[in-house]
Amino acid sequence: MFISSLIRGLSAGGAMSTYPGDGWSDEETFKMPMWAMWAHFAATCVLFTVTGLVQWLRSGTRVPNSVGFFHPFTSDGGGGERVLWCAVRETQRARPDCQCVVYTGDDASGDELARRAQERFGVSLPSPPGVVKLKWRALVVPERYPVLTMVGQAIGGALLTAEAVTRYRPTVFFDTVGHAFGYPIARIAGCQVACYVHYPTISSDMIARVANRNDMYNNKGIVARSPALSFLKLVYYRTFACVYGLCGRYAGVVMANSSWTSAHLRRLWRTSPAVVYPPCDVDGLTDFALQGRVGGDEGDGVGVGHVSDTGHSPYVVSVGQFRPEKDHALQLRAWAKMKADEAGLSPEYRSSNPCVPRGAVLKIIGGCRGADDVARLESLRLMARTLDVDDSVEFHVDVPYTKLRALLGGASAGLHGMLDEHFGICVVEYMAAGAVPIAHDSAGPAMDIVVPAVRPEAENGGGVAGDEDDEEFPVGFLAKSVDGYADALAAALTMNDDERCAMADAARRRAERMFCEDAFNTGFREAMGPVLSSLATDRRDAILEAAGVRHRPTSGPRRRG
Repeated sequence: MFISSLIRGLSAGGAMSTYPGDGWSDEETFKMPMWAMWAHFAATCVLFTVTGLVQWLRSGTRVPNSVGFFHPFTSDGGGGERVLWCAVRETQRARPDCQCVVYTGDDASGDELARRAQERFGVSLPSPPGVVKLKWRALVVPERYPVLTMVGQAIGGALLTAEAVTRYRPTVFFDTVGHAFGYPIARIAGCQVACYVHYPTISSDMIARVANRNDMYNNKGIVARSPALSFLKLVYYRTFACVYGLCGRYAGVVMANSSWTSAHLRRLWRTSPAVVYPPCDVDGLTDFALQGRVGGDEGDGVGVGHVSDTGHSPYVVSVGQFRPEKDHALQLRAWAKMKADEAGLSPEYRSSNPCVPRGAVLKIIGGCRGADDVARLESLRLMARTLDVDDSVEFHVDVPYTKLRALLGGASAGLHGMLDEHFGICVVEYMAAGAVPIAHDSAGPAMDIVVPAVRPEAENGGGVAGDEDDEEFPVGFLAKSVDGYADALAAALTMNDDERCAMADAARRRAERMFCEDAFNTGFREAMGPVLSSLATDRRDAILEAAGVRHRPTSGPRRRG
């Protein structure tokens, strides 16, 4: 009744004075512009909506001395889940009195999650975490949004965060999956926000590819060929990046998994993230012998080379899901070119120079998530036949970890082809297992992992020099093009045993030093120290603070850069 009367009043365009002595005659009417009335009405509605939202988000009881870890999918089995459990463990170690909960959409108890962390990753939690079941998890599944995927996931992430903090409102909301659009929601709910970012949702590299109209996995050909569609997508990306940056600034503690991710967050979020490399399973892969995986041999006459100590020809592994960004096609083309180059060598050259063994094999190891990945795998098999290398390429699909570990432990080299890989855990696993890494010369592998490296496409191999006992000795190869990868593969497979062992040993030592769990634990505690120390000292303090009986001095508002 009230709203209908208000709308009728707005439609009338004004109001007549009915109060005597107010300075207006009965005939005079106060006129307000129609746009101003509608603006006032809209502002009032927004105010009521925001007030209601804030009240709803703060409706649950705030749990003092608590940390809530936001990780909707706790059964993915990847590096992100290892980060989650290591973060929970280090929080419990640093603050045994702190209550830790995990927000997840999986049907699992705290005991089951703790057992899974131990069985899958060897991470032993001091105590099982609490579990807050999320019912709206489907809102962040990318397949749910065939168009405007980033916007759909952003809105879904914000709504899922709202569900999380209304079910359980912790002192610290810790995001481990990168749903930055939920950070303002968590802050409104009264939580401190911390996050570990594996990769930015959008980056300047993605925007540049759209601006340059490059046909890639994140920029379909129909868009790249159209100036109008490219312009619209560019506006969409830049607007999204602006809002993403604003939301990211609500995080008080930001950790990035690589220098590349950190650089993009500094640019977008205007903050200074701490680079904390993800914990990799280094210790579980360093027990393999480095010897006996040799490639070519001088003067082998026919280029057959010799076999390893296991009696098999040397092989190269490539580990990664069959997704378009992994660029297995580039790897196949590089392998075919290396084979063609070797076949074209003259007998005179072969008689006095190292050659790639003719029995060398490329073993592509990956998993299929659904029908699209299965179709992609079949296209790769067809491509191998078309390139006439199907007799030297093997596909190993959805292999168990024991077999994967065995394949890594016998490989001469490990191949990685993804452009702008935010970190590259598989590259670290190559290094730990003793396989010489051959990675893409970009992002995480180039900036953090394969350092220093031999670059076949650069002058003098990139200018790398050093003794095998110092940190300047190259730990692997970096390439960008088919030619560069082919040269790197040939170089890796023609090293003698001493040369290969020297490079593999330098790579393993770097992996043990930089990317082990101990390095993550130290970096995590340093970054989270101020937040964890701000929690109540024990449960009694927490109870008194929640009741308003005890108050601690608080610092001023955090300045955002």
